Amino acid sequence: MESQLHTGPSICKQLADRPFLQIADSRRKRLPHTSHRHRARMFTRASLVGMVLLAGPATGADVAKVGTCLLANCQVALAKCIGDGECLENLVCLQLCNGRPDETECQIRCGDLYADKAVEAFTACAVSDKKCVPQRVDETSYPVPPDCALDKSFDLNNFQGRWYITAGLNPLFDTFDCQVHYFGVPEPGKLYGKINWRIPKGNSDFIERSTVQTFDQKLNVSPAYLRNDGNEYLNYTDDWYILASKPDEYVVIYYRGNNDAWKGYGGATVYTRASTLPQEYIPEISAAVEKAGLKWSQFKQTDNSCKPHPPQESLVEEVEEELQKEVQREVKRVEYALENDLSSFGKGFTVLEQGLLSELQKDEQGLVQELQKEEQEVAATVSAELQQARSFVERIEKEYTLPPYLRWLYKLGFPMPNM
Repeated sequence: MESQLHTGPSICKQLADRPFLQIADSRRKRLPHTSHRHRARMFTRASLVGMVLLAGPATGADVAKVGTCLLANCQVALAKCIGDGECLENLVCLQLCNGRPDETECQIRCGDLYADKAVEAFTACAVSDKKCVPQRVDETSYPVPPDCALDKSFDLNNFQGRWYITAGLNPLFDTFDCQVHYFGVPEPGKLYGKINWRIPKGNSDFIERSTVQTFDQKLNVSPAYLRNDGNEYLNYTDDWYILASKPDEYVVIYYRGNNDAWKGYGGATVYTRASTLPQEYIPEISAAVEKAGLKWSQFKQTDNSCKPHPPQESLVEEVEEELQKEVQREVKRVEYALENDLSSFGKGFTVLEQGLLSELQKDEQGLVQELQKEEQEVAATVSAELQQARSFVERIEKEYTLPPYLRWLYKLGFPMPNM
């Protein structure tokens, strides 16, 4: 169902006084991949460890409920996760977040740092397919903005080409470095975007991330309302609301979204043609966000200088922060537990029902076969529209690698060398 906009100037005034969500931050290294058989064996000896890692320091009943669900429904995904260095570190990282005052922020940070196909498959099974992990619901932090706060004169065709996010509201999603995005309008009311950003690793280095998204302009609601839905991973839906725009200068977007893990996340971003926020536009941008109940003082300007990776020799261990070191210690404890069939694991967690391990060991050969079968299949199925969108926006991205005098020829369809 499409989001409905609130109407009435009184809501604008009420929203202007409401505080919005504030947030905070976590780190990493990599473990080697293992053979299918070894991964299956690790799974049969460590399934309960994985259960406890995911469930965290909840009540015994909660741990049992989550663990029973995972072991009954997500055996293959959990086996692949435990046998995959990055996915295992993600589980450990999540466990280290438990009980912290910034627990949610820490968990999202883990997701930023550890993202591969094994992580996605395990998360999809645990959260979306079998709903072993309950959804977080927050309907109040990022409500639908009032109609009076929207830019009803917004023209989608003006939002094409290269744009930079130069300021953002939510530190969890909006303020990464090197946010260079490319947009195109393949047909009226349709927007394709390639979204690039960097995840800091805490040692002056970074991880590059990129995704392609598609949006529909809901003109029956407002020209300032765009929706991205129909996404397979976590079944997420994002609603974008244009608060203000100036052709070829800036676009201010407030967004709210839902997925199987979190209902009600959100934030706001300022897109500009320039890689840094032009200071002369801050007064009008500030006025626009305040109409939607946001405070400009809570926005942070981003760094789009897009520096190269530092020299390898400069990435010394002493600059690794506390969570990075703790992750490594916990990984060692996990490995020791796996090798010794310990009944006790980490931070006071107790693995019960040892008999379950014997039952799981009976399925070891079946797990090996399932792992091999899955890896022979296509890793991910991408919709035809998403493939079309990727090709469309990557062509736009390539335009910006050309000097201006060649760019217009490329746009007209003339072939360019090495492209």
